[in-house]
Amino acid sequence: MGSTGVPIERSLVVDPVVKHALCHLRFVQSQQPSDADSVEFADWRERIAEALDALAGVLVFKEDRARARAEATAAREQAAEVRRRGEIGASER
Repeated sequence: MGSTGVPIERSLVVDPVVKHALCHLRFVQSQQPSDADSVEFADWRERIAEALDALAGVLVFKEDRARARAEATAAREQAAEVRRRGEIGASER
């Protein structure tokens, strides 16, 4: 029971390692470039993938880890697609 007499079912304390990984992901997200077809955007999506992989490594629940890894994979695929489109565009010039 908590100090108010209400049962505490879950701790509201976040593991510092998880908190750090979440803060890092938010920081990387805040650096999103404005041009979604640029090399900078592709690089940013790679950094997002790395941050998601790091987060997946410290999450408690299997489902959360799987979702973070799936999002990391999708970010890498998007980065590769942006780079591919950039190469096609450059070769057509």
